[in-house]
Amino acid sequence: MLPLLGFGPRRHPEYDDLFISKPDKATTTLPSAEDIKKSWSEANSKLSEGFATLSAADWLQRHSAVSEQDFAKEPLRNRFAILLSRTNHLSHHLGQTALAPK
Repeated sequence: MLPLLGFGPRRHPEYDDLFISKPDKATTTLPSAEDIKKSWSEANSKLSEGFATLSAADWLQRHSAVSEQDFAKEPLRNRFAILLSRTNHLSHHLGQTALAPK
């Protein structure tokens, strides 16, 4: 989200292979829970700092993954839409954890 919202470069691309680009359980070596929590907290802090700088009008500006031409056609492809879609995605995963066997 950081680059999409114009808050700086991505943090922790080293987690891509573990959690995004490779299938689950493709590796048996995972970072410690403490390391993941530290990385998560760092990214959330950067997001919070960025959110605090945006005015209401800034939220309605285009995000970095949409061209100016496409944004002119579809102005709802804005920063606020990114926040809503990512929040909804997270809620989906929280629901999955509630259904996971204990």
